[in-house]
Amino acid sequence: MSRDDEDPPLEPGTPVAGRYTVVKLLGEGSTKRVYLAWDRLASLQVALCLLRRERRGDPTLAARFSREARAAAALRSPFVVQVYDVGKLADGTRYMVTEAVLGRGLDEAMRYGAVEPDRAARWAMQVLEALAEAHARGVLHRDVKPENVLLAPGTDSDPQEVARLTDFGLAKVLDGALEGSQALRTAQGVVMGTPDYMAPEQWQGLGLDGRADLYSVGAMLFEMLLGRPPFPAPSLMLSFQRHLRETIPEFPRDAGALALALEPVVRRALAKRPAERYPDAHAMLEALAHATGLAAPSPSLAPPEHPERFCRAELVSDAWPGVVQLVAAPRVVLGREGAVRAQCLPHSPENLARSATVSRRHASLEWRGGRALLRDLGSRTGTRSEERDVTRDGAHLDHGQELRLGPHVRFVFEHAPCPIGALPPWARLTRTDPYGARQAHVLVLTEALLTADPASALPLPAERAGAEGLTIRNVGGALMVLTHRAAQPEPLRDGQLLRVGSVQLSVALTSVSE
Repeated sequence: MSRDDEDPPLEPGTPVAGRYTVVKLLGEGSTKRVYLAWDRLASLQVALCLLRRERRGDPTLAARFSREARAAAALRSPFVVQVYDVGKLADGTRYMVTEAVLGRGLDEAMRYGAVEPDRAARWAMQVLEALAEAHARGVLHRDVKPENVLLAPGTDSDPQEVARLTDFGLAKVLDGALEGSQALRTAQGVVMGTPDYMAPEQWQGLGLDGRADLYSVGAMLFEMLLGRPPFPAPSLMLSFQRHLRETIPEFPRDAGALALALEPVVRRALAKRPAERYPDAHAMLEALAHATGLAAPSPSLAPPEHPERFCRAELVSDAWPGVVQLVAAPRVVLGREGAVRAQCLPHSPENLARSATVSRRHASLEWRGGRALLRDLGSRTGTRSEERDVTRDGAHLDHGQELRLGPHVRFVFEHAPCPIGALPPWARLTRTDPYGARQAHVLVLTEALLTADPASALPLPAERAGAEGLTIRNVGGALMVLTHRAAQPEPLRDGQLLRVGSVQLSVALTSVSE
């Protein structure tokens, strides 16, 4: 293949379909790439999925891509990733735009083995609620697996992650009213799916109904509870034989009371014959609710909000000690693994012990009516502001106040002057404890200036920055950079080098979600 025939990823800032601007690549596979993008018309972050150029001539793949869009666009469950737009570019590339669920995948949650049984059951119930609506509309998913379940961040009222089913690329539409054309049908006898989760009848290329999806949920729940799929195999042929003939492995007696209570549900879902499984998704969901005592998920819930959506970058320069971290979000979490990290440095046994006194998600900082509200998130060692304990109800911070996370970590809070009722252009947290190396965290609420002015978000040395400056702008949770040489802001890129006078800054984009 020549270089001209290659299909390189789109650069940040690339316009697509007249309304979307690429922010960064989120992931790619053999058939498509997924980007985080900015929808200029809706002022919203979205996920932009583009069929790879070398595959756009494949009529079967193109039909599957369109089928995914049509199938998912018909669904309104809060446990399905919503489709916003679908179309074809001038060069023939097909695209689909969905909501940006900036959380981890279920496969990531299981990377190190089993998950807690109550979480496994809850996520399985949410997937079943999504399938109940899909099946009622005549849509089979046919590829339910951990990689196709996204775990969206929870809310303040319920911080637990929410399972969202995605990727209906193998969906078979049964309702002729939804199909619209023969191209949307998949011929019986074609085997498609993922081996570890495929029902026996799916392996055999037989006619399928919703009970094939229930088998996949059962296999996924087995893996969540025990840390391995029910029928692992080194080859496709052996996997095929095990799914068709082998008895479902028994749960070990030390699996825990809740996991053992779920075993009968899993075993029925994994029955070889469809007639021996649950008749529909609601029946399996009710069985899980009965076994666990958990309430069934409400299908009337609105899709989860994402108040913690953010973009994070680290700027490294010889103009100041340590790393400056930029975070664009209306609400940030402080802690060992929060958007603003609070480990004690440098790394040593003593500082490792000090860091352990800060909870993973210790406190939050958000903006209400132009003021900063600090809230404790149930930390073990407490949050304090001006020597007062901070509770979940929160306490307002004023410019120059000190806040503490546990006994060792201290920050001073500063913000730019702001009119009443409006977000300040920026706020800054600077470590003042002896274990933080004076690290600065700049919270870009609307925009922050990097200049020689001492009042700027990042004051640069006057003799090196000169009269030049740089603006970091928050656009829908994405960080954009505007220099005096550019007329329009451009997305901040991983590995980018910025220069203000003789001050050089290197950029490392580290995350787009908490």
